[in-house]
Amino acid sequence: MKGIVCIAALLAAFTALSASARADAPAPPRPPAQYRQNGSFAGGSAKGYTVISGVRFGKQDDGAMRMVLDLDSWDGSADGGRKPASAHPVYSVELLPYPYRLVVRMQSTLFDAHAKVMSTPALPFSVVAEDNGMVKEMQVFLTGPSEFKVIEVDDPAKLSIDVRPLKGAEVPDVYTVQLTGSHTPSEAFALVEQGKFPEGFTPKVLVLGKFVVIEDVFTDPAKAAEMDTALRSMGYSSVINERRGNELPQP
Repeated sequence: MKGIVCIAALLAAFTALSASARADAPAPPRPPAQYRQNGSFAGGSAKGYTVISGVRFGKQDDGAMRMVLDLDSWDGSADGGRKPASAHPVYSVELLPYPYRLVVRMQSTLFDAHAKVMSTPALPFSVVAEDNGMVKEMQVFLTGPSEFKVIEVDDPAKLSIDVRPLKGAEVPDVYTVQLTGSHTPSEAFALVEQGKFPEGFTPKVLVLGKFVVIEDVFTDPAKAAEMDTALRSMGYSSVINERRGNELPQP
């Protein structure tokens, strides 16, 4: 499957920003990363700008798919000033369900509009950027319940994420309450971050190419119906959909 890249205003970002990156001291030795079935990993210490210069995938002996983010450091100058990164940006990688996905967030990081992206084998992913070109988050979509680990590679710095299927895990039917209407990624995130919603409704934004979804997911159809009614009473337009927990929303 090919990666899905949705990027805003990246071409201008390299000339719109200015700063000087500082060299970072080598990180102390880290214990081997262990797989997690939920939660998140966090790390990184870079002080300047980081650029994602490539995305690569590969199969591992334990059945995992490995996603590697190649990283450059950038001094903020208009003429480039890039070199292989010596430190990882401050980051978090979180595993979320329904649909199953990893959400990768990085501070002061851009996605190179000309980044080399491996298309096969690969996990489908989206890159959502701020107006200034900084990566807001990456959404990496998985086929079902999974476990993952994050490996910080040094010299030069790279971020490696291993994902493998969680054997024997059940996939429930879910009921999604979607806010309808035409939304760009920036509009959708602004609505989620600034909007007022009924108690218990915590929508997330999914970006799948040009298809943007704002939804919260429930396993109880009665709870979904209650939220749909509450949203409509507040003036929102919403719809309830039923799907398997490992399925992506459809246009």
